[in-house]
Amino acid sequence: MKLAGLCLVVLGLVPHAYADRPNVLLVFVDDLKPMTRDYGQQHMATPNFDRLAAGGLRFENAYCQVPTCGASRASLMTSLYPTVERFPNFKCFAEKDAAGAPTLPQRFKQAGYVTVSNGKVFHHQGDTQDRSWSEPAWRPSIGGRTHYNDETTEFLSKSKRAERRANGKLRKKTLMFEKGNTPAMETHDGLIAAKTLADLERLAGGDRPFFLACGFAKPHMPFFSPAATWAPYPLRGIDLATHRQRPIGFPLASRPVKEQFAYVPMTHNLSRELRYNSDPYHRHMRQGYYASVTHADDLLGRLLDKVDELGLRDNTLVLVLGDHGWLLGEHNEWAKNQLLHEALRTAFWMQGPGVAEGAAAETFVEFADIYPTLCELAGIEVEPRSINGRSFAAVLNEPATKHRTGAYTRFEQGDVLTTADHFFGVWQSEQHGEEVLLIDRKADPLGVKNVAADAAYGDMVSELKGQLRQRIQSARSVGPQG
Repeated sequence: MKLAGLCLVVLGLVPHAYADRPNVLLVFVDDLKPMTRDYGQQHMATPNFDRLAAGGLRFENAYCQVPTCGASRASLMTSLYPTVERFPNFKCFAEKDAAGAPTLPQRFKQAGYVTVSNGKVFHHQGDTQDRSWSEPAWRPSIGGRTHYNDETTEFLSKSKRAERRANGKLRKKTLMFEKGNTPAMETHDGLIAAKTLADLERLAGGDRPFFLACGFAKPHMPFFSPAATWAPYPLRGIDLATHRQRPIGFPLASRPVKEQFAYVPMTHNLSRELRYNSDPYHRHMRQGYYASVTHADDLLGRLLDKVDELGLRDNTLVLVLGDHGWLLGEHNEWAKNQLLHEALRTAFWMQGPGVAEGAAAETFVEFADIYPTLCELAGIEVEPRSINGRSFAAVLNEPATKHRTGAYTRFEQGDVLTTADHFFGVWQSEQHGEEVLLIDRKADPLGVKNVAADAAYGDMVSELKGQLRQRIQSARSVGPQG
């Protein structure tokens, strides 16, 4: 298959040569952590994520390379690790930070695929657009901050609360929560789903395979989703995070997350603002996140229905993933943008030809690995030394196969390595110098205390520091550096 794929790229052969090449449906769910019923969260109403897992493979240890949306997606789409200069934050462009590095959809486009982008795939709509997509990247006219209720409109018309953005300009803050009086398919994400459904019908009838990417915004804040999605989660039944303190001895160079302060956390009846990190604040935030996940579940179900209806199941690889993890009140933190374990581990499923059904893979995989995996499955040649990722194709039909023993992530001034037994990181800053973090995940699964300075862990710190140094060197030696 690899030889045939190479001939297609070079010679542009006739359509029947594409017959054995799988379609790809790649679905990003912004800010989705492993918070679905099939991941063991029994309180979640997620029948379609459960259905996806039953028909495919769930990855138990999938990790992002950067815990923020723009950088995570740029890293995944180029299979390049972040460095100090490359993919530093959500505002980055793959086009600038990795100039000239072929993107994943670009590889497929060059191999004869029709490549289409709907919604938030790259963080910036125009990022690598001309070379990645066969058609201009598409997004709906309304955004993820669009509200749907008259009561919200009235409240915001009177509110003077505003945030100062990175560009120095002020933007009025919107609400954090809304039980929308709107049909699911008329929300921002519903419009993205509708466009993707239409594209599936159109592309299924074509004479070339397709790479169709779809990016839903929820459960990204603010938590706006149809009223029905809130019903399974009454406030009185919402549990709080088990551990709500930062790890003792957490690096001082690591700044608290601030994203949540861009929204006004009013109660649902708009009668009062919730006090930050109070128990009611935690319950409302978790309720809003759960409801938004259920909204994403509903839309995912419609996509899976369409794949089945069009007879695409046997020749289409379906990938569904969050772009990083999410802090849901653990350590009294919210969102991502932080090197805490809950912000790095993400949800990830695959379904399709050659993929085990109803199975779970325990081995570690990195988002950088998705690029070479899909290319291998499509018979697209990639020079291994041009990327940081490694194909996990062997895991797909043999989920017990070992792929990686740990995952590398970088953000701001810190680099971390996650293994089954340890969470290890090194921060370098002018103000605080070198700071080392070691969480013993077996003895301390909640991440209560940094034990890096404990003499009993001295050998382990040295070993993990060496492994982390190798990852950093690998990042610096591959690809352009911004």
